[in-house]
Amino acid sequence: MKTLPFSLLTAFLLMPVLPGHAAGPALPSAETTLSLLEPVEAGACEWRKFEPISAASQVLARLPAGCQGGSTALSQDGKRGAVRFWRGAVSMPVVGKPTFPEPFPSQAFRDRLFLVDLATGTAEELPLPPAGELIEYGFDAKGRLLGLSLQGLPTEEVSNSRVVELDGAGKARGVGGGKKPLRALAFLFQEGKWTQLEMKASSEILGTAALEHRKELGERSIRALDPRFEPRDIEDDAVLDQLYELSPEQPEGQWVEFKSGSHSLAVWGTPFGNDMLATGLVRRLERGKVVALPSYAYQANDMMSLRARGPYLLISLSDSGGHPRMYRGNKRVWSSETARAVTFWPK
Repeated sequence: MKTLPFSLLTAFLLMPVLPGHAAGPALPSAETTLSLLEPVEAGACEWRKFEPISAASQVLARLPAGCQGGSTALSQDGKRGAVRFWRGAVSMPVVGKPTFPEPFPSQAFRDRLFLVDLATGTAEELPLPPAGELIEYGFDAKGRLLGLSLQGLPTEEVSNSRVVELDGAGKARGVGGGKKPLRALAFLFQEGKWTQLEMKASSEILGTAALEHRKELGERSIRALDPRFEPRDIEDDAVLDQLYELSPEQPEGQWVEFKSGSHSLAVWGTPFGNDMLATGLVRRLERGKVVALPSYAYQANDMMSLRARGPYLLISLSDSGGHPRMYRGNKRVWSSETARAVTFWPK
């Protein structure tokens, strides 16, 4: 973290604080406020509301688990949250070796889900849904916790199944061979147990998007850390000439524009079906010039999440939300090598 000298700010963030209370000054209502998970000691992880410019930090809950594989979800009224630790929530490179390799989860790692009361900071560990592997979770508009899982089909069902997935226009179409058929299930956690709400045929590509209940999920870090983005064509030949010199041999892709508010970035995007994924090869576009971001370590083999709010740009590894960097214009205003699941706090 670079807002204060690293050693001082680390010590500040690790000060003991009570859940639900601010460490230092009260958090301002700022467009830079973040949600993040921070490791505090062996086997413990804090979910924090953090404002990087002032370094104000509020501990929402302390959880008896390491932060690896962590993700978060928030109810619409801000009264409840959920934190999940999953072996699969790691950042994978597009090709080759990642710039920031993660240790492989140990045999002792357990998939765990916690429900958090954000007013008191108390956390209750929940059982996982009874069928399939939990892939996504979150709160619907009524504040109910939903869990979406995927399950492999029995052998006898695989040969007779006809998977349906969505094409780029959002229309259903049949899927032929070569795509493993799965079953997607939606569950509601209520009165201490999971109740099944929905079951649909799916595939490895479609995943939980086969479920209607997925549309009901609210704010969650898994969604915010998705590497997919809406690309725009770059039509300025002078800009393309500058970018051509930076083009990597791998991964396969092309230079496209990421545009959000006042932010305009040239991104080496790599295709994924009908979507485009953001890689770590990024440049600012300023009046026909291509400008490198300062103190920027990501490479073309990294898969990234790009998010903007007002004048601020938040870049982190996709999926895990690790190694975040926040920029304002050409200035890096904050970074961390320890925080995970870093997203903008919902307005």
